Amino acid sequence: MPDNLPHTSGVISDLEKNRALLDWLRGQVGQTERRVRELGTQQAQEHARRERARAEVSWKIQPQRSSSTALLHRGGCATYP
Repeated sequence: MPDNLPHTSGVISDLEKNRALLDWLRGQVGQTERRVRELGTQQAQEHARRERARAEVSWKIQPQRSSSTALLHRGGCATYP
C-alpha cells in the first residue's frame, strides 16, 4: 500500500484533527456572532421601549403666553409635542 493515502490505517493525523477543529471553531464563532447581534438588537429595542414608556408617563409644561396661562401636558399628548 502506498504511504501517501490518507486514513490507510484508520489513524487521523494531527493536521487533520486541527483542520477539523478549526472548521468547528469557525462555526462556533459564526453562531456566537449571530447571537451577540440578536442580543444587541433585543437590548436596543428594550431600551427604546423603556424610553417611550418613560416619555408617556412624564409631564410637559407649555409655557405661558401673553394671553393664556401655562398648561401641563402628559408626555404622550399630541396637542403639545
